[in-house]
Amino acid sequence: MIALTAMFIASIANAQTVENIQQREQNDKKNQIGTHVAFGVGGYGPVRLLGAPNYNTKYYYSIGLDYSRMLSKRWGFCSGLEYTYNDMTKTPAPTGVERPSWSARLTLVTVPVQFKYHLGKLVYFNGGAFLNILAKERCKAWRLDENWYPLDKEDKYNIGILLGVGLGIGFEHEFNSGITLSLNPYARFNGIGKAASLQSEPLKHYKYLQGGISLGVGYKF
Repeated sequence: MIALTAMFIASIANAQTVENIQQREQNDKKNQIGTHVAFGVGGYGPVRLLGAPNYNTKYYYSIGLDYSRMLSKRWGFCSGLEYTYNDMTKTPAPTGVERPSWSARLTLVTVPVQFKYHLGKLVYFNGGAFLNILAKERCKAWRLDENWYPLDKEDKYNIGILLGVGLGIGFEHEFNSGITLSLNPYARFNGIGKAASLQSEPLKHYKYLQGGISLGVGYKF
């Protein structure tokens, strides 16, 4: 009986020691790399431009690479690189002449500069700035020949640099192996500032609003 009791106590002590070691290892992991996919809807349109068309984003999707580092027990810094593709429909502004809608595609290459605030092991808030270092719009050209209609060729516009801000709430689970899974609903607004000299008219005044959900997988070390 004494031997069994001693073995039972030793097994509990050993399990507690292993748990403490695993907890210390998790606490020592300050870096995380990963990847994500995101999808959602958005709005895109001009300001201060008379006669400009309205945009309706049917959908968008993003893929990206992520890097984050814990700065303290609750605060972390996040960055990476993201590519976004937007499928949109343009509707001409009313002018008294009936004109059809046509399709357009907007692509963004984004470098996020975000901070995370962890409420606990599972929930966090994230937010910060987004630098869209490359943005292009491709849309159908159109001409007037008794009626307005889109042509087969495409017009291409370089929008240049767009600055944005965003906020989100995330849910992240870390396995003992260091692998993490995350779910992050968010909202972003691009177009708060621009490098006008790097943009083409008439797109330098455009704003772009995104709302979506990001799904990510990462590894902490």
